[in-house]
Amino acid sequence: MTDHIRSYVRELWQQCREEMDTWVLIDPTQLADRVAELCQSDTWASVQNDSEALLRLTLLTAWELHPLRPRLDRYLNELQPDREVLIKVQEAAKILPHRLVEDHWELVKKAAKRFHIPGAFENEAEFQELLSVGREALFVAAQKYFRRPRGSFKNFAWTALRERMRDEQGKKHPVPARIRKKLGALGTLREEYRIKDLSLDRETIKDRLKLGPEELAELLQIEGIWGNGLEFETDVVLEDLEAPDHSLDQLGQLLEIEDALRLEIALQLLEEPERSLIRLLYFEEKTLRETAEEMELGLQAFKKMHKRALAEMRRVLVG
Repeated sequence: MTDHIRSYVRELWQQCREEMDTWVLIDPTQLADRVAELCQSDTWASVQNDSEALLRLTLLTAWELHPLRPRLDRYLNELQPDREVLIKVQEAAKILPHRLVEDHWELVKKAAKRFHIPGAFENEAEFQELLSVGREALFVAAQKYFRRPRGSFKNFAWTALRERMRDEQGKKHPVPARIRKKLGALGTLREEYRIKDLSLDRETIKDRLKLGPEELAELLQIEGIWGNGLEFETDVVLEDLEAPDHSLDQLGQLLEIEDALRLEIALQLLEEPERSLIRLLYFEEKTLRETAEEMELGLQAFKKMHKRALAEMRRVLVG
């Protein structure tokens, strides 16, 4: 099997060299030996029975061994192949890990903006750290996808970015995970009673969530500051990255049933700074992070004002 792999690699190198003279800078024996060695590893073991995966591995190894990688990239881009194997080489070149990272870097920046929690201090430093985490997650996703490409890389990468950024933010969240879980349960309970148009009192909360008096008081106090305790946009889906941030679970429900004129009138009836918050976030389509920064608000103040502004908007519309 090893001899078969070496023979395949040398033949592929020969065909590529005929179309792209820059391949002469790659030693074919070194390339064949390296690919054969990688085929013995757990990561690439399956390529021995997959010709297209073996082609991708050979191309990746050739790129890593090439002393002038930008030059090889240029040749691969400009290649106009008329043979099936070279067509496959050019297609594989489009999903080389470094190419996927370069082509989807904007995805990292958009995701970081959605997952970043605005704070009063070291805001930019924390945002840059989140970008770094995102870039690392994107590169790991690109490597996995190149080994076994299926479906859209954008969707594949978004799942990896979302999980990695969520983990990173979870480590830094001021509210402990155990408390956030209780806040989530409280939010679900409130929604249940809201749908049934029932009032929810403290005793019911205590009984349903099985809390002691001190635990209940602490939970309600934290809820007043943090709401459900989750980071902004924790469950944002990929499609939302390409669309304005409307927070459809809150004001978006109103936007769906109220016409623009009525909303504009209601907005004028709001007091400042709630009016500015609603206008920036929902009418000028700013993100949560951009709105908080423009209003020079830290996380706690922004969340309180956001909640108060939505309540006022609902009151005005109902009235």
